[in-house]
Amino acid sequence: MSRKQYLISLGKKRSVVALVAGIVVFSCTMTSVFWAIDAHSAGMLQYFTLLSNLLSAVGAAFMIPFAAEGLRKKRFVLPRWIVLFQFAGAVCVTITMVTALGLILPIQGASRAFREYNFFLHVVSPLATVVLFQCVESGVSLGKRDMLLAMTPYFAYMLVYLVMVALLGSWEDIYGVTVYLPAWASFLVMLALGLAVAAALRLLQNRRARQSTARLSRLWEEDLSPVELKIEAFGLGRYMGQQCSGELAVPLDIFEMMAERYGVRAEELTRAFVRGALDSLRERNG
Repeated sequence: MSRKQYLISLGKKRSVVALVAGIVVFSCTMTSVFWAIDAHSAGMLQYFTLLSNLLSAVGAAFMIPFAAEGLRKKRFVLPRWIVLFQFAGAVCVTITMVTALGLILPIQGASRAFREYNFFLHVVSPLATVVLFQCVESGVSLGKRDMLLAMTPYFAYMLVYLVMVALLGSWEDIYGVTVYLPAWASFLVMLALGLAVAAALRLLQNRRARQSTARLSRLWEEDLSPVELKIEAFGLGRYMGQQCSGELAVPLDIFEMMAERYGVRAEELTRAFVRGALDSLRERNG
């Protein structure tokens, strides 16, 4: 397979996986959420389980249009803010699953942890969110600041819950955080759990990003000259020009990688790509 064909086929595969992942997570999660709300009214929205699953569903919904656009343009690009949004959803639902398996199950039993919609909200939807989040190759690496930013929804709920339960007494302590430990100790435990989950998911995401970069460049020869690289960019532009229907998706991330590896300017590769696309479009239009 040539380099041009490989890049295009990889872009198509990414788009298909992202589209399937988004639809599966959104459909499964929203079905479970509406099932729970229908059974117990909108009061269920004070539960972290429901809120975390809603967050993951919204993140999946945001991804669907970009995946569909990637199929049309032969190029899947997911904005960094959506990756962070999905990361936040994955962190929250993972905490939900860990809490259900490590706290609710041993203390309140399987009837509470896995009853009806709880099985989907505590296990199925969180697993689908985490697994499919890792299957979508966005190529985006996450830093420690990104990790803390993604934990914002969890931090917000944690603080609201402790205030409403421990200080104001307005909410029932549905998670038992003040039953076995003082409120300050429960706060530290909840904080440590969130940081551990976020750190683990960040490591997995960054490993996937490195693997994605390695797959993109594994067919690149070590001694390509700037002229050869421009020819490749020109040929890729011609191919994309044949496929596009009015809008041209420029693979700037790939050109940046080539520029870093070979010392050629990304602007030169972009110009060669655009020339190739325009050349192909002129041929198509006669």
